[in-house]
Amino acid sequence: MRARSAALLLLIFGCAGGTHAFADVRASLDASQVAAGDTVQLTLEYDGRTSGQPDITPLEKDFDILGTSSSTSIQLINGNVSEKTEVALTLAPKGTGQLTIPALSWGGERTQPLSLTVTGPGSSGPPDGSGASVAQIFIKSSSSPARPYVEAAVHLTVQLYTSETLYHPDLELPENSDFVVKQIGPDESTAVVRGGRTYQVFTRHYLLFPLHSGKLTLQGPVLDAEVAVGQQPAYGNSNGFGLFGGPAFGMLRTVRPVRLHGDSITLDVQPRPAGAIGSYWLPAQDVQLTASWNPAQLSAPAGDPVTLDLDLQATGLTAAQLPDLSSLLSVPAGLKAYPDQAKLNDAAQNGKLIASRDQTIALMADSPGHYTIPALTVTWWDTQANQPRRVTVPARTLNILPAPGVASGTATTTAAAPAPVARPPAAISRQAPAAVTAPRAAQPRAPSEWEWISIGLGAVWLATVGTWLWFRRSSAAPGTNGSHAPGANTPRALPHAAKERAAFRAACEANDAPAARAHLLAWATAVWGAAPAGVNAIAARIGDAGIGDLLRDLDRACYAGGEWQGRRLAAALTDLPGSATKTGRRDGLAPLYP
Repeated sequence: MRARSAALLLLIFGCAGGTHAFADVRASLDASQVAAGDTVQLTLEYDGRTSGQPDITPLEKDFDILGTSSSTSIQLINGNVSEKTEVALTLAPKGTGQLTIPALSWGGERTQPLSLTVTGPGSSGPPDGSGASVAQIFIKSSSSPARPYVEAAVHLTVQLYTSETLYHPDLELPENSDFVVKQIGPDESTAVVRGGRTYQVFTRHYLLFPLHSGKLTLQGPVLDAEVAVGQQPAYGNSNGFGLFGGPAFGMLRTVRPVRLHGDSITLDVQPRPAGAIGSYWLPAQDVQLTASWNPAQLSAPAGDPVTLDLDLQATGLTAAQLPDLSSLLSVPAGLKAYPDQAKLNDAAQNGKLIASRDQTIALMADSPGHYTIPALTVTWWDTQANQPRRVTVPARTLNILPAPGVASGTATTTAAAPAPVARPPAAISRQAPAAVTAPRAAQPRAPSEWEWISIGLGAVWLATVGTWLWFRRSSAAPGTNGSHAPGANTPRALPHAAKERAAFRAACEANDAPAARAHLLAWATAVWGAAPAGVNAIAARIGDAGIGDLLRDLDRACYAGGEWQGRRLAAALTDLPGSATKTGRRDGLAPLYP
């Protein structure tokens, strides 16, 4: 019994080992003809034992491999052992016409080639009904112009025709480093009848921007979707929802994958023409440039900004292609330009792409005078008329006036000499009795109008002096013997000024330029009694070149943006000089009251 079992096992293993000697590999298709967009199943069979897999890379030339599965079976019939391995491939043809499944290698064996007919128009045109099979899904593509300029817009229209309900559809253009691709506008849906079949047509619009000149090729659009197995054309019934969906219960139905390739797009891209001018290249259908000034009368004090708002719009370009307008603006000596960060925007209008660049430039002068801003010109190439064009903002002259803060400060210093207005009437009051003769002095009379005025002004002057002496003695610090210490006119003697000074220094430490500028102006107003015209007026009054540079850097940060470090300014500007009025009075009266 044992000998008989051992012989049987040897027979089984011998047969199994001998299967390799009779190994055979075969290939078969589940259909010899399919419509464009449909898939076909290729089955590879290997008779015998194998641990390897077939080489399917030759299929990738004409087919997309959407799925792969494999199985192995062993059978024992009448004492004979047979082993078979199957590999099933789901293939999506990339084109139409007569395609060949090439011979494939597997375990040292090769399959026989197979022929497959793919009917339908692909993307070359709609079906005409003349063929035995009519495509249920196909793609059409068209582009214009055929010979665009480099970086100019090319309008690409993609139309998907389907007579079946598509589930989970995805229509995309493959990536290509030679083009910038932008979809514009929403998808459009219509219905047509072709070859006796009703199609739902979905249209999508793109703009292509070729980055190089010469012959450039972009792979056609690719559709990935699923359709129900064995379904009838569903367009027009209550269960069909077109390209983006299908009925909610469709996921419960048996579906098969669909992949469809549209034809490639080939363009003959022209280089920039010799007649184009400018350091930049703007191939567009239309370009508009507008400007607005603030203030509109183009007049401002020195140190105050005059802003120029520029709006550049181009049809058939992206905003990233528009030039930096601040680099095209020339400013005369003595005038500084502080451009703000530009605002870029792309918008689709009537199937066209409208690009815009909005840019604000602040212009500032440190000294008064007339400054002429030359005309600002943007050159571009008209792709429709095939000729150069330009748009221009005309020249303007700015009238920069003297800073009012500096002028008023000078006038205040001149008028603030030690009480020249109050003293002459007081002197008239003291000298008047000596000028009257004795006989007339004996005659009773009422004081004249001028005498009453003299007496009143003298009383006011005496009250002012008395008040000042009281304030001076009450504010003298202990241990100073009433002497006036340096810096008595600084914000330490003015509570509001001290508050603004502290806020200014805190803003500097926080690197907050707008807050530092606001508190600096409030501090100067509290100390000097009048609001300065601007930061440049403060710098002029301080008279320190180093602090002046730091203050101008603060102004630049406020108007032009960017990072700003305030610690250097806080360290350099610890106090503001006192007003000329207070300094004049104390310097003149202190020697009289030691």
